[in-house]
Amino acid sequence: MWEFKSSDDFEVSEEGTIKHQLFGTAPLARGPRLLVYSTIHPSGTEPTLQLRVIDHSSYPSYDSWLEDERPSAKTFPKDYQDPDYEPFKNGGSSDLRLDCTQADFRAAAATFHNEFFGEHPDNVLYVSLVKCLLAKILDERSTKKGERYRFQIFYRNGKPETATEVYKRVNDLYSTAYHRYIDPNSSTSDEIDAREFSAERVKTVVRVLQGMSITRGAALHGDVIGAFFEQILRIGFKQDKGMYFTHDNLVSFMLQAVDLGGLTTTAWEAATHPENRLPYVIDPACGSGTFLLRAMRIISETVKLQEDKLVTNLEAESFFRAKMSDPMPNTWAESFLYGFDPKFVMAITAKVNMVLHGDGSAHILKNDAFAPLSSYSDARLRPVGDDSLRSIPRSRYSPDMCESFDLVISNPPFGITLSTETRNMLKRTFSLDTSAPSEAFFIERCFQLLRPGGRLALVIPESLLNTAEAVDVRLLLYRTLWIKTIVSLPRNLFIDTPTLTSLLFAQKKSPEEIEHWDNAWDSVQSQIDEKIKRAKTYLAGVENTDTTPTDVQSRVLDILHPVVGQDSWFLKRGRNAEVRKLQLPSNVESVKGAVEYYRKTLSLAGFNSLLRHYAFAQLTTKFDYSFPVFVVGEVGYKLSKRKERSRPNELCRFLGISSEQEYPNLHLADEQVRLVIDVNHPERVLDYIRKTVTWD
Repeated sequence: MWEFKSSDDFEVSEEGTIKHQLFGTAPLARGPRLLVYSTIHPSGTEPTLQLRVIDHSSYPSYDSWLEDERPSAKTFPKDYQDPDYEPFKNGGSSDLRLDCTQADFRAAAATFHNEFFGEHPDNVLYVSLVKCLLAKILDERSTKKGERYRFQIFYRNGKPETATEVYKRVNDLYSTAYHRYIDPNSSTSDEIDAREFSAERVKTVVRVLQGMSITRGAALHGDVIGAFFEQILRIGFKQDKGMYFTHDNLVSFMLQAVDLGGLTTTAWEAATHPENRLPYVIDPACGSGTFLLRAMRIISETVKLQEDKLVTNLEAESFFRAKMSDPMPNTWAESFLYGFDPKFVMAITAKVNMVLHGDGSAHILKNDAFAPLSSYSDARLRPVGDDSLRSIPRSRYSPDMCESFDLVISNPPFGITLSTETRNMLKRTFSLDTSAPSEAFFIERCFQLLRPGGRLALVIPESLLNTAEAVDVRLLLYRTLWIKTIVSLPRNLFIDTPTLTSLLFAQKKSPEEIEHWDNAWDSVQSQIDEKIKRAKTYLAGVENTDTTPTDVQSRVLDILHPVVGQDSWFLKRGRNAEVRKLQLPSNVESVKGAVEYYRKTLSLAGFNSLLRHYAFAQLTTKFDYSFPVFVVGEVGYKLSKRKERSRPNELCRFLGISSEQEYPNLHLADEQVRLVIDVNHPERVLDYIRKTVTWD
């Protein structure tokens, strides 16, 4: 008894059709021995027949078939014998499907939604499902030609193996994959916890995915398989505090604002070796890998669109054919894209996400962005040893730097509590005071990662740009980077956090430019130090002279002019916090009191911040630090816990490729879109940035 469905409806209608049209009507046909659910794929020169052959004599009811996890054969048995449950083999007649459609993966995601999540995301179940995916990835990558894949359900005498047998094999695959892909240096293994994700659930995942290729298929259908995983991510992952996904609107805008396409062209044309053919990109807080995935697409598209212009010699052609060919267009990414996240759930999510979008997963690492560079195992993250190769010599900046990356782009978590181990290492890892917020250390880490001339694009809390507590990180920014532009964003862009945020775009200075800044700073600082020394010398000898408190005030202010003036004030912190002025308080009536007041004043941290402000003000007259700032009210979307809505988009313009309709919110577009930039008639922020901002 056969039931045919159209190719488009085959996967979507499978469960209901088998239950009602086949099992439900089989008694009316006097119990046929075989039930066949089928379709014909109208593609290529020969039509492809796809079957699910069910042994009705062994499974007379739908429920009995379900209990054995839906066993079916893929070919119709010769002479109507028992169905042949041929296992999937690499390169065999029954290999994994490379032609799975969007409907196939949508049906798989729907199954996972119904079986595991219902209406509520669950991170425990989500992580277990992703572990199963990683096991399948290892199986597809490591199974030799002619061998059977291990991520499948085997049959003995027409009966499927038990859930426990399937679980054990998949769990072994995952444990191996964990050491290979997630934490190579770990002395312990990880597993799929059967108490959290039962053997029956593992068998369900295997049943749904066993015939599909998700690694070789990703090279051909990266967008389709990537969308499948993004759907799983949205339905299964619950965002906790400190884990906020960056909206695709912001991701696309930031990568275009930093001109990754132009950076790609420049790197390709200047390349002298395959290792510097493309830009090195890192996200030190990669989360689910959104920035890296979008960067991968931009780099591949940039080269492919300019193939005639860029692939002009044998070396370039060899790289292009080996690393960017149509069957494997993103092979290059395994060498040039880096990302790490300390949370296991994020590291494994990013790893799988990269594979399912076409790869680039090799350097997705479970690392802490604030750890010493010497603790990282990857060669590109190792500290520069030779002082002559550093942009700043150790005598001027003692922490390690690796200076290997052309672009650092990230949305780091704000205000997180660092582990005790990490906090104990801060003093030797960073130059900033250990009391600084985590986002300040993150900016310094970005500086350590960037090569001279490298580009930076960061989401940062606005407090880093305007609070007294963050003055040191701002000085580090001005010393080491050229700020290209800042975009101030509206509130409530991330669920559960009202923090005001901005987008910072900057370029790392050359060693000569940093040295120029340091020399200018030293020159001003030496003038300040000389004035402080003179003031202290005066105070040491004035106490027993014939003078008055007013004379002491006048002389001290005269010595310190123009660094500070009599109207200058600062905040004295501590238990007895107060606003302190340079003028003597009215209750100081003796020379001894005046001397003591100014001695204490010269040693206070608040007074030293005044000196720092003066030094910085002097340097702004020596360097051109002007840059455009944009204040944005709408970014194309508005989030709530219930749903996501579309809003006007002042950042950039997205147009549908087919309809030319504008889609302010990428997540709500129902067709492929392109980002449009118009520098001749600028209207959106990105238009103005690309018109006015230049990158060296």
